[in-house]
Amino acid sequence: MLAKERIVGFIGAGNMAYGLIKGMRDAESNIKIFFYDPDDERTKFVKNSLRVNALSSIGEIVENCDTVFIAVKPYSVESVLEVSAQTLNNFIKGKKPPVFVSIAGGIKIDFIERIFDKMLKDFIKQSHPLKIFRVMPNINSLVGKGMSVICHNVNVYKEDACLIIKLIETSSKVVSADEKYFDAVTALSGSGPAYIFLIAEGLIEAGVKLGLPKEIAKTLSVQTILGSAEILNSNEFSKTSTKELKDMVTSSGGTTAYGLAKLEEGRIKYVIDSAVDAAYLRAKGLI
Repeated sequence: MLAKERIVGFIGAGNMAYGLIKGMRDAESNIKIFFYDPDDERTKFVKNSLRVNALSSIGEIVENCDTVFIAVKPYSVESVLEVSAQTLNNFIKGKKPPVFVSIAGGIKIDFIERIFDKMLKDFIKQSHPLKIFRVMPNINSLVGKGMSVICHNVNVYKEDACLIIKLIETSSKVVSADEKYFDAVTALSGSGPAYIFLIAEGLIEAGVKLGLPKEIAKTLSVQTILGSAEILNSNEFSKTSTKELKDMVTSSGGTTAYGLAKLEEGRIKYVIDSAVDAAYLRAKGLI
């Protein structure tokens, strides 16, 4: 549990924010959560589903919260930062600005700092240098099984980082990494759930094609993926390579060997590598 109450605000309440809010609400009694979303229908849905309070503007979130998550589409980040800066400029002297945490894909800390540097009054910049985090979560936070990677600017202290990590750990496993890795992170764990969903879709359809009822095919496919992930993540098999695990399922001339041969014939590892590489290049803005 957090040592003292934190007031956490979200600007934007899409799927990524929803998962983070849900985790914080369920795990910590010491967190008060507010959010703002410009879409009235989305606001009503999140408010009723998660029982959290909605505020009426970006400015209200920045003014009333000590941690602010920027959870909007990348093209909206600049305008959110400009409004946030205008609000900070109206702070009375001595009032600390919130910690900012961006989960907007592709938005670098340097970009956030440059917008604030351009917009903020000198007394704000000099008295309280802004603490800024960048986080790449994934959609699995919706069920408390997310993967988030985190980095921050030079103004952040160890205790600040520990706090933000604790907040995000309510819905995700958290890894700290240098920002230079974030395009690769986006391509792998950020986009990764969609790759797994596609594989699950293929398994389910294959089962149905063989005559299984769809619900049974889905149950078999989903549980197979869940169980395989548990083995990969278990202490018991932590030193066992993926090849060794694969060999444990495979007997010479058996059904698994024939299935794997067909996957290798289709160059499945090449296809996966190509998919992750394409996402990486897109994240870097090269395609």
